[in-house]
Amino acid sequence: MTSMSDASWHDEAAKQTRILQIIVAALVMGCLFFLLIVLSIGSVVKPVLTVQPISLTTIASVLAGIELIAWVVVTWAIVTKGRREILNGTYKPVNRQQQTGENDACREAEHLLSVFQNKTIISSALFEGIGFFATIAFLLERNPIALGLAAVMILGVAAQFPTRSRIIGWVERQMGAIEP
Repeated sequence: MTSMSDASWHDEAAKQTRILQIIVAALVMGCLFFLLIVLSIGSVVKPVLTVQPISLTTIASVLAGIELIAWVVVTWAIVTKGRREILNGTYKPVNRQQQTGENDACREAEHLLSVFQNKTIISSALFEGIGFFATIAFLLERNPIALGLAAVMILGVAAQFPTRSRIIGWVERQMGAIEP
């Protein structure tokens, strides 16, 4: 059975879900449209960079490896810092309107929704940046590895797409981790 406070933050989770879905979908669509433009002009534009000391595809591949490590570390740091500040009572949510909690547990849940939003946006942006870079590498070099890397990074952005049940489950797991 759902208590009143659960219903309150679950309603907030539904709102956050819609906002994050729009943001992540826009990031995916931006990458996809750019990739489609690059693919459509492929027969018109010949590879620009054919001989260079190090290829853009190689740079994009190395950056993708670094980005994956950064993704793990940064998301871990965001969540850990958020949980610690919530536990200490020092967490300051970006969205001040969000503070509608009826009790401490509801307030914690709403703060965790803010942490989830930050984590999702930053994670999506990390994948998006390398996706654009790999697409530019493909445009200039016509290396199929760059095309594959761009596709993988776009899928990385899409993997951040939130659902209401995913957000609620994440918040509930984090609340269990916050319990002193």
